[in-house]
Amino acid sequence: MTHIVQANAAEDLLALIPGLVGSTPRSSLVVVLFAGRHSRGALQVHLPAGTDVDRQVADAAAERALGFACRAPGVDAIVPVVYTDDAFGAGAEPPGRTIADAVLELASAQGFTVKDALCSAADGWGSYLDPGLPAGGRSPGIVASAAVPPVPPLPWELVTTEVPRVDVATFAAVDLEYRVLCARLASMLDAAADHARTTWRIDVGDAVERLDGLPAVFEDALARGVDAMTAREVAFLLLSLSRPWASDLALMQWAFGRELGEELDDAERAYGHLPVGTDDPEVFHRVAHLLVGDGPHPDVQRIRAASSLLLGVAARASEPARVAPLAMLAWLSWALGQSTRAAAFLAELVDEELDHPMAATVGSLIRQGHLPAWAFCSTPGTHDGLAAPSDQPAA
Repeated sequence: MTHIVQANAAEDLLALIPGLVGSTPRSSLVVVLFAGRHSRGALQVHLPAGTDVDRQVADAAAERALGFACRAPGVDAIVPVVYTDDAFGAGAEPPGRTIADAVLELASAQGFTVKDALCSAADGWGSYLDPGLPAGGRSPGIVASAAVPPVPPLPWELVTTEVPRVDVATFAAVDLEYRVLCARLASMLDAAADHARTTWRIDVGDAVERLDGLPAVFEDALARGVDAMTAREVAFLLLSLSRPWASDLALMQWAFGRELGEELDDAERAYGHLPVGTDDPEVFHRVAHLLVGDGPHPDVQRIRAASSLLLGVAARASEPARVAPLAMLAWLSWALGQSTRAAAFLAELVDEELDHPMAATVGSLIRQGHLPAWAFCSTPGTHDGLAAPSDQPAA
């Protein structure tokens, strides 16, 4: 659903931003992007506590935010907002001037129109461009009483950074089934190796090691949700996702549709056992681009369902089995432009678990400050007049 939201004054914009980014920003630079009269997103860059930062830190924040802005199609104007816990005090100069100046100078150099430049401080707010700003800034009550409709809250599964808890019996049942499946798989593979039985090896490959019929399994899990699954079904899903190629397949299918999952599954069966080469199927190259954010926008509603599923699966997973669902949650968050949330899921993993291929990929993307190209594209469900932000999903 598209939500049309009008922001006619600075206080309207400040009233809308917390709803767009999921909470009131703190120690942050938020840059609202505009293409003409309509916003194309709001980028949030976290800052060190306080605004007494040196110019190097301010320049780095400005470069990161406007670097993203340059990638957004059609964006020609911005409104930077510095959020700080510092106060105006008795003066009329908004805190955070160093940060604002860095953004304004870079915006001018890059050809962006600056519609306004705002500060939201501990005791008031105001514009860096307002020569008539009163001492102490303007009252926070003006923002609180702004006559703008609230932005509908984002679904819990697209906001939370915490894995929910399940009761002991549910956790134990899944853990037992997972251990049984792992032991059975190990036994079957050992038997195939020990006896060199080709037909048995093929059976193992089709039924267990290659986990036959995964697109159907993944689609069924997505449609039903974790609460409708048996302990064995959850355990089998965990076992499947422990294979990096299978977790990639699940992410692609859940984000972009079952057809891509089936196409990738067919290619994995035909070519996945061969060394990487230039003659790989086209779908492998396409998926490689999608994993780093180059391609069409994913289906936000499918990502929402997948996030809910993975949160429930992670809640039921023991320490060794939780790595894949947490890494996948990190990628799904990143795919919606939520780098901060993605980093929070990765923070749940210990150092050696960060070597997991998906965790390593997402961690690298976050460190580089890279967002998917589709984060800046219009999608169903964006807020027109103020669109979905980079650190929260277009939903």
